[in-house]
Amino acid sequence: MSQTFSDKEAIHTAVTRTYGAVARSRHLTPPETACCGPQELPIADYSPEEIASVPPGAYLGEGSGNPVRFSGLVPGEIVVDLGAGAGMDSFLAANRVGPSGHVYGFDLTPEMVRRARRLAAAAGIRHVSFEQADIEHLPLADAVADVVISNCVINLTPDKRAVYREIFRVLRPGGRLSVADIVLRGTPEAVAAFRTSATAENWCACVSGALREEDYLAAIREAGFTDVEIVAERPGQFQPGGDVRSVAVTITARKPA
Repeated sequence: MSQTFSDKEAIHTAVTRTYGAVARSRHLTPPETACCGPQELPIADYSPEEIASVPPGAYLGEGSGNPVRFSGLVPGEIVVDLGAGAGMDSFLAANRVGPSGHVYGFDLTPEMVRRARRLAAAAGIRHVSFEQADIEHLPLADAVADVVISNCVINLTPDKRAVYREIFRVLRPGGRLSVADIVLRGTPEAVAAFRTSATAENWCACVSGALREEDYLAAIREAGFTDVEIVAERPGQFQPGGDVRSVAVTITARKPA
């Protein structure tokens, strides 16, 4: 697909097609069209110990950070993982909250959900569950979660502000978020010009759908969150070029008590 696109249906079709193909492959070499590509950076987002602690096949070489590392999870907490994929971060979170807690993983792509469910069943992990859902409209009641995590997924959604309103809704008072994502740095004019050329290829590579950093942080604050902070960053795997840079950031914030 080379034509520009911006409507929600086209974006969802492109994302589910791309990541459905990822879920069906063996993932020894993640495809370049996937979100953040193979991790060829000097410092990987996950340690060998973290990868070894999850079911084989959960780690796909994707992501733009390690949101669980900054989530402050403790046993017994309820966690929601947005864009859970094959379950890498969901399983890491499940290790931390233990059987007295629970992790709800949501993903738009049916193949990812099926893969994550198979891995959970094979490993006998019962305090994590996976469902298909549009993360702009979560099938959860209000104020049910202690923590929401997400890894390089919100930038793939058409309406980031709707996602953060949903996160705020499902969190309990005092609840917190830890999100790894891609943001763009550059002048408003340069970023706007780059984003007008959105295609399926560079949207699914997590660049055309990304917001300028200031706008991204504003969307979180506008949803009602406080203590919004960038706690980690590294260069994005794919760079727009010119006067625009992509940066992988991990952001934490809190819902007021």
